[in-house]
Amino acid sequence: MAVLWILETSLDPARTGDLRRLAAQMSEVVRAEEPGCLRYDWHLSEDGSRCHIIEGYADDAALLSHVEGFNHRWARAFFGLLKPERLVVYGDPGPEARAAIAALRPVYMPSL
Repeated sequence: MAVLWILETSLDPARTGDLRRLAAQMSEVVRAEEPGCLRYDWHLSEDGSRCHIIEGYADDAALLSHVEGFNHRWARAFFGLLKPERLVVYGDPGPEARAAIAALRPVYMPSL
């Protein structure tokens, strides 16, 4: 896997139903339409206040394709529900991929 990330978010626990619906919709589309997405997993804390999303991409092109589709289809609903707190990126994405996710202020962890 060329790039893997973990996005840590917070949310209002009263909105976990909304989160479950959004996660199901997004997961269905990503798995059906993004062959370069190798991992796409959502995890919710027991109290419903935190959500971690683990994503993995075969290469920068797959990452960029995902970000483009996300911005077009899901960004408004996603950011209306979830508050990003930390994005940790594993691997070494190129400049264009880094620019595409820069607004989330990622922490990069290149392989040794």
